[in-house]
Amino acid sequence: MPRDDRFIAASEIGTSCYCKKAWHLSRSGYPCSLTEERAAGIRYHKAHNRRLRAAHQQQAVARIVMLVCFLILIMLGISRLWIQ
Repeated sequence: MPRDDRFIAASEIGTSCYCKKAWHLSRSGYPCSLTEERAAGIRYHKAHNRRLRAAHQQQAVARIVMLVCFLILIMLGISRLWIQ
């Protein structure tokens, strides 16, 4: 994927905060000695994002189940009042 020079990646911000010269050299095309660490960080964040999405989906399902249970309770209550 081609890089868009109008945007700065989060890893570039970290590099810039740590060492401005390292950031400048990486922007100039010189290889970084921390490529394995950066790749490990990218893998970690992708895995974290997957877990976070799964948690959000589970939360949405739980809310729907709670709503259905609440509606069933209301219907049972109305039917009991109707019978009496």
